[in-house]
Amino acid sequence: MTQEIKFIPTERLYADVRSTMMPRLESLYSGGITGTGSGHCGSRHFADRYTEQCEAHINEITGRRHTFLTTSGTASIQLMLMAAGVAPGDEVICTNYSCPATVMPIRLLGATPVFVDLDRHGQQDLAQVAARVTERTRAVMVTDLYGDCCDYDQLQAIQVPVLNDSAQSLMTLYRGQQTAAIGDMSIQSFSTNKNCPIFGTYGAISTDDPDTAERIKLMRKNGYGNREVGTAINHIGINAHPQEDKAVQVLCSLEKLSGWQLRRSEIAQQLTDTLRSAGVQIRPSPDYSETNHHKFSIFVNDKKQFRDLMTQQGVETQLHYTYNFAKTEVLSTDTEQHMPMTEFYARHAISIPSNPWLTDSEVAQVAEAVKSCVTDKDLDIHIPAMPK
Repeated sequence: MTQEIKFIPTERLYADVRSTMMPRLESLYSGGITGTGSGHCGSRHFADRYTEQCEAHINEITGRRHTFLTTSGTASIQLMLMAAGVAPGDEVICTNYSCPATVMPIRLLGATPVFVDLDRHGQQDLAQVAARVTERTRAVMVTDLYGDCCDYDQLQAIQVPVLNDSAQSLMTLYRGQQTAAIGDMSIQSFSTNKNCPIFGTYGAISTDDPDTAERIKLMRKNGYGNREVGTAINHIGINAHPQEDKAVQVLCSLEKLSGWQLRRSEIAQQLTDTLRSAGVQIRPSPDYSETNHHKFSIFVNDKKQFRDLMTQQGVETQLHYTYNFAKTEVLSTDTEQHMPMTEFYARHAISIPSNPWLTDSEVAQVAEAVKSCVTDKDLDIHIPAMPK
């Protein structure tokens, strides 16, 4: 029987980072790290040397001046919105299609998300943003998807802060520039399913502005710096202060990232060559984007039925995504909005395994499974024309 191909084989991730991760964790847990730490009461288990190494590494990749590790990508988005001053009554222009955690922090802060549909590449259509700006608009949050990025030049005339949700676009280039370097702030996610994965999830938030950086640093630690401040607490914050054992995981993955990216690129090319020749409809990348190959997604007629067929073939897939925020009552103030490209992606887009631990024979197995599962209806699926 053919071995099951997992979407994310965490046991292979572990085998890849074990030799560097375990000695670091052993040293941390056993008290082998000497010197005064930077955490509570001098603790070496909060925001200490491994956290600082991660932050420096992310700055080196993105070109940002200030980065702060956090407990998740969602916490990073909330901190980014808080640092931008988003408050009840404000509006934040955002994507209509992504992981729901992308937009829930907007609602948590009492603001109103103003949704923007996708373009044909599955990216937030920034050409729609200008028409949605009002006197209540506090920020535009841009969400890159599938390892590609949005067309940021569309925002050049927008006179509001640009908040960059680059959770899926670490290492992606926009017209030659690191996507995560664009905007007033940007965030990262290190969830298990990202291109820089760990066990569980963690996040980061970056900026170039020193005043914003100081606010973020305090806000991620419940709004204050230490227990000696007394009444001198000047910010509302959340508990997103990083722990060193998770920072070890992030650091080990960051050190492996360039090699993983090379392998993802090879796998994407193999899948593209095989599936395109068979007539399978592959999600297109925009010309301006140099993708990080975070996801390899195709279009089929019925994605849930196709998922079940692939499972029978021993290949795990993921439904990226099934959501339509404008139609979701807890998120939307107008569920009658029509978002045609969101509806197309929610109905037809599905991701197949493309993780960097796949062998060439497993890549071939994934491709053969797709070819055996697609029907004439699947091959007849085409991205609709963009509405004018």
